[in-house]
Amino acid sequence: MFPTQMIKTLIGKTVKVELKCEENILVGELESVDNYMNLHLNNTIEYKNGEKIVKLGNVVLRGNNIVLIQPYEG
Repeated sequence: MFPTQMIKTLIGKTVKVELKCEENILVGELESVDNYMNLHLNNTIEYKNGEKIVKLGNVVLRGNNIVLIQPYEG
């Protein structure tokens, strides 16, 4: 299975995303993903050291800045 196909199985679910050169983690509901791994997240919240920093709402993340995408359970 290709990575984009695996990520597409997470659409509609809450995911955790880590970005390059960032200590912070974004958690939001995956709305869509394209072939370049660009992500559209809804109800996104930014966390630092496990603490909520700010609610961002709708966010579009460029695929080449993403290090890790995983399902979020918490």
